[in-house]
Amino acid sequence: MEWVDRLAEAIRDKGRLIVLFSGGLDSTVLASVAKRELGGQALALTFASPVMPASELDAACKTAGSIGIAHVLLPMDELEEAAFAANPPERCYICRKMRNGRALAWARENGFPVVSDGSNASDLGDYRPGMIASQEDGIWQPFVELGITKADIRALAQRDGIGPWDRPPSACLCTRFPAGFPLTRELLRRVEAAEAKLVQLGFGDVRVRCFPYDTALIQVAETERLVSMRDEVARFMRGLGFLFVSLDLEGFSSGSLNRIVTGRQAFVMPPAAPKR
Repeated sequence: MEWVDRLAEAIRDKGRLIVLFSGGLDSTVLASVAKRELGGQALALTFASPVMPASELDAACKTAGSIGIAHVLLPMDELEEAAFAANPPERCYICRKMRNGRALAWARENGFPVVSDGSNASDLGDYRPGMIASQEDGIWQPFVELGITKADIRALAQRDGIGPWDRPPSACLCTRFPAGFPLTRELLRRVEAAEAKLVQLGFGDVRVRCFPYDTALIQVAETERLVSMRDEVARFMRGLGFLFVSLDLEGFSSGSLNRIVTGRQAFVMPPAAPKR
């Protein structure tokens, strides 16, 4: 892994470094390497926000502790910004601008010249308006700069036993709502509770998408197993306030709501079999 040496050198050149830390695979690997190369001059910064599931915040704190890196929780409430709460297609851009502003201000106040994040080269092929915001704001993205992919990062994490190398991908709760669907605290908590229940039932990769008319669209890898538990699941979802409970036949699909913005299809139906 020759790229690991290049990454380590690039980090050492920064002297002092803040890693925007979600606790996911990418930021965990970046924070781990930063801690190894810079010691006490590296710091992980996590936003404590209503758009982040409480379980993710707890996991981020535990992961930072396991790395041994200094960790700061910075309170943030994006829902106070009306432009964000309206949930436009550029929501992630607005959010990242807000977060970058807070992080950069905190960095200046505390003597850190560089703020970085775990965006990687594989992200360049997806709809990522937040990446554009960070590039505009001067957030350092070493994985992108060095051409390091998600597969590279996962391989290093597995080799060195860094954090949650096999952990399912996670994203903020806002990604469960289609663009244009206004965000509220009550809806975010409803989705969070719905997903927590499915995890409790033993499902790994889980998304509960929230659509108009209080409709829940459940995405899990084990669709047949969910169908076998439909009565229990539907009853719980109705208890949360959903009027309709549906299952996505394509199963779990991270980022699937991007299709609404980009118009791209992540799944193409095969041609019909010829008639005999």
